[in-house]
Amino acid sequence: MAFFLNFRNSARELKSVKCLAVTAMLIALACVLKSLTIQPAPTLKIGFSFLAIASIGMLYGPTVAGLSCVATDVIGYFVSNQQQAFSPLFTLVEVTGGVIYGIFLYNFSPIKPDLSSPANFFSGIKANLPSFFRILGAKFTINLVCNVFMNTLFMMVMGYGIVPETFWIKVGERSLKNLCMLPIEVLMLVLALFPVKAAYNAVFKKKKTAV
Repeated sequence: MAFFLNFRNSARELKSVKCLAVTAMLIALACVLKSLTIQPAPTLKIGFSFLAIASIGMLYGPTVAGLSCVATDVIGYFVSNQQQAFSPLFTLVEVTGGVIYGIFLYNFSPIKPDLSSPANFFSGIKANLPSFFRILGAKFTINLVCNVFMNTLFMMVMGYGIVPETFWIKVGERSLKNLCMLPIEVLMLVLALFPVKAAYNAVFKKKKTAV
């Protein structure tokens, strides 16, 4: 029941003007970040848009994050002028990722990273293992479910160079790629989520006090 309660509480957030305003800002940020990637190797690309989606999931839960991914995917498609036809199947992948972020990160306390030294940074992680494992669990689940299985399956369904005979080969290749990316993406989330939550609390708690 607690699991489904998170979806209901998240849906209630949509009644708040604050939620709509902050979510709209983060959707815009996600669309901008979609165009920014780093490619350290020919087969590896590091994107940043997931940081904005994870922030929405953390602040407002799975329902809001899932709906935000619909807007992000549609807007991002038209802004990027992709040659491939728009497919709701890949929007479903994005929505699933947003929902997973909301399930794992809604109402959790992010880790405050101590960047004074590597030893202090890892000590801070060790002192906040429950929060770290929620971040790790969210990203691992998304990489496995969305990036590896759903994306590969839908690419085969859409005829994007994957046939049933090579499906599991592609799954293996994507698994290795996402396993390599996992530590980097988790580190990015650890570094990004605390400033987002701190800024959010500073702005809205201050306004509440002033009133």
